[in-house]
Amino acid sequence: MLKDNLVNPEEHRLVSKPLFLREFGEQSRGNGFWSQFTFSLRWKVALSFSVLLLIVTALLFLAFLRYEKIFLIQESRKRAQSMARNMVINARDPLLSKDDLRFGPVIESVSQDEGVRFAYLMNHQGEVLYHSDPERTGEVMIQGALPPENGIIQASAPIQVEDVLVGTAVVGLGMEHIDQAMLQTATGLLLPLGLGAGAGVLGIILLAGLHVNRIKRLEGAVQALGAGEELVQVEDNGIDEVGRLSKHFNDMVCQLKTAREQNERNLRETIRALATAVEAKDAYTRGHCERVARISLAIGKRVQPEKMDWSELELSGILHDVGKIGVRAGILGKIGPLTQEEYEGMQHHPDIGAMILSPISSLGTVGLYVRHHHENFDGSGYPAGLKEDEIPMASRIIRLVDSFDAMTTNRPYRHALPKEEAFERISEGRGRQFDPALVDVFFQLEAEGHIENIFEEVKLSDAV
Repeated sequence: MLKDNLVNPEEHRLVSKPLFLREFGEQSRGNGFWSQFTFSLRWKVALSFSVLLLIVTALLFLAFLRYEKIFLIQESRKRAQSMARNMVINARDPLLSKDDLRFGPVIESVSQDEGVRFAYLMNHQGEVLYHSDPERTGEVMIQGALPPENGIIQASAPIQVEDVLVGTAVVGLGMEHIDQAMLQTATGLLLPLGLGAGAGVLGIILLAGLHVNRIKRLEGAVQALGAGEELVQVEDNGIDEVGRLSKHFNDMVCQLKTAREQNERNLRETIRALATAVEAKDAYTRGHCERVARISLAIGKRVQPEKMDWSELELSGILHDVGKIGVRAGILGKIGPLTQEEYEGMQHHPDIGAMILSPISSLGTVGLYVRHHHENFDGSGYPAGLKEDEIPMASRIIRLVDSFDAMTTNRPYRHALPKEEAFERISEGRGRQFDPALVDVFFQLEAEGHIENIFEEVKLSDAV
């Protein structure tokens, strides 16, 4: 008999650090922060788009300055042209009357304006009649006007009388005001553009994190799958490549969960078959395996609530006597004391049990616990003569519970002992056969009524 009430391994699996913390710690210890920064997909994406954003921002900045300069030059040229036309209006009469004294006020009224570098009048023969720079008055211009000078915007307007060219008015504006305006514009743009670019970079980092986190979740699930941890599906409803990959991964997880559940069912059925085989060979042990498993589990949860694998402890309790399959039935059911040869044969059952369980890799260390469940705390047990902490904790627990259950149940060679006498023998074996700390926990459970409850529950299960 064996009730299908095994502890689910996933319910008692140790909680370790989250995957991303373990990964960060390993990378930090192994390659340092710079390597993590360099090879992180998030930072690669963020860096790429940030560089692109900065390049675009710089190009827009330069393009704006260029177009502003073109605009300012055009406006300055219009201004120079307008000033030249005003000179034509004021200089026509003096030019026709050849009144050179009236040229000065015309030129001075223009040259006093801000930004004017020079202004002059010349006749139709190219001779400068009056120049804002007196030293240049009287020069003859080969092409009828001064050639454009570096950093000067020059405009001219013809002086005509009845469609006959009689002279030309020329104005030259300096570009200092344009350079100053450009500098002010650049200074004014740097702060908002810098803030905008910084905000853009921050936004890119955040957005890159959101998208890369989808990949990180998928990576974490894949790593957990590879490490044999709990199968976890990835929540991602995206319709892009990552979303489709996550969907395929989730489909695979569903298939693996189904296969794992089937394997667990097969394992449980195998365990039931082994336990049933033991009980069939030794009728006196009916219910013994389940009682040992349940009481061992109760003790284990009190002793090491965070370090012990409950599933392996319970399975060890169920399968601790599986090695008796290899012991002759005549020895198991013999009435009366065993001979030395028979006793030595009985002592082989822990090794036989470990050998039977060793091919089943999914049982983990169950075989080890089964092999050492007859070791004594003082080293006088078998098969290896281990002592104290050399004996696995699960084996020490089973040693205590197995002895108590054997004392309080009928056996071929004797009747069950009264519980009071069994408790006394347990106390006498404290420090010799049994771990003193486990004896204390055992008596605590007995005082709380847990031991009696387990016996009653197994008895009811047997009746059913």
